[in-house]
Amino acid sequence: VTGLENVPDEGGAVVACNHVSSWDPPVVGVSINRKLEFMAKKELFESPFLRAVMRGLRAFPVDRHGQDIGAIKEALRRLKAGRAIGIFVQGTRNAGEAAALDGASFLAQRAQVPVVPAAIWRQGRAFHVAFGPPLTPSGRTREDATELTGTVMERIQELIPPAHRQGA
Repeated sequence: VTGLENVPDEGGAVVACNHVSSWDPPVVGVSINRKLEFMAKKELFESPFLRAVMRGLRAFPVDRHGQDIGAIKEALRRLKAGRAIGIFVQGTRNAGEAAALDGASFLAQRAQVPVVPAAIWRQGRAFHVAFGPPLTPSGRTREDATELTGTVMERIQELIPPAHRQGA
């Protein structure tokens, strides 16, 4: 783990991370120096057992196939309460060049909290996590969110060693 000094010790923050493996949420969660609460696809809350596990991990459901106003309100409530929310910026695991979504940037804009770029990659069996300097959102428009998302994705890619970047 590198860059932990970039993660604010307190106050609301969005940790925006790439997503390459099912192991990413727990690996990133234990790598950070504070509690991290993830937005997680609603399908993970369908069985009573998994729902209990997800709730125990402080995760909350989001419908990835539409604008989930309830999940947005929940995320904003948590951010404004000074909590850190983990979001996988591409919305799902991917091994290719999936487009980033503006959700993390939108939430940071609305809650006026920093976005901390985070990168995860594997080298053999070892996981590596790197946190970059926080980005302060500006503006409130969709275009501003899209611009911030582009910057977040650039920073995430810069954190990953060239040999481990997607498409390398």
